[in-house]
Amino acid sequence: MSLVPLDYVDTHRRFLQILMRRRMILYDEAFDVFCKIQQSVNEENAANSHHREMEQAVSLINRVIKRFNMEIQCAQDEITSEKCYLFISTVENNITGKYTKYSAVELEFFKKVLFEIVSSENGHVSSTVCLNLNSSLPGNMTKSDIEALIEKFCEDLWLSQKNGKVYLSLLSIVELEPLLTTAYEDSVNICCLCKHLVIQGYRCDKCFALLHLHCARLYTEGANRNTCPACSADQPNILAAVENTSLHTEDDFSTPTSHG
Repeated sequence: MSLVPLDYVDTHRRFLQILMRRRMILYDEAFDVFCKIQQSVNEENAANSHHREMEQAVSLINRVIKRFNMEIQCAQDEITSEKCYLFISTVENNITGKYTKYSAVELEFFKKVLFEIVSSENGHVSSTVCLNLNSSLPGNMTKSDIEALIEKFCEDLWLSQKNGKVYLSLLSIVELEPLLTTAYEDSVNICCLCKHLVIQGYRCDKCFALLHLHCARLYTEGANRNTCPACSADQPNILAAVENTSLHTEDDFSTPTSHG
């Protein structure tokens, strides 16, 4: 007996193939891709597709791939607030088990960068700090080797960098959330609004709660709130912080949200 639903058709298969290959894609771009796939398979009413149809398709795909420990998740970038689809592994093993394409030394470097980022107050680490990690790694990695390795992790969508700073990518944050919240329990922050991991966001200057900027936007919209959702202390800067997210786009960072 087939475990694949009867309504799982070529549109779903082809959309999944693209998401598997690209790993991370902007929501609006994903919708354009979805519409083109519908048109190419001559589905009725393809020209009148709605976002809801794509979301329903993703839900069906997830039902099929769940048994393979895979999932398509929709999440918002912490810096740009842009919504993306991510193709992730849901296997909760250690870093070494997740990233078999990297050498032991490369993984050791990545784990050190992870620690530096999650334990920092501002959610990123300077490139200089990353380069100096070569002295704590086994072997004879030079700073040039480290530079190339950072580029490699950026190309593979695990890190991003801008203006001499290195960040965790959205893909890393979402896929590694179970690992990070366990391994760095005393260092990581959980958004007080959505209850998910937050690396960068708005921090209350009274109770030090951290929340995603896109969560803060939803919290402040309409009601024009300028208080902390955790402790209710006045936060006169929260509205300005939310507005600043509109100044950033994916093009500001070296991590692409899609590959050609």
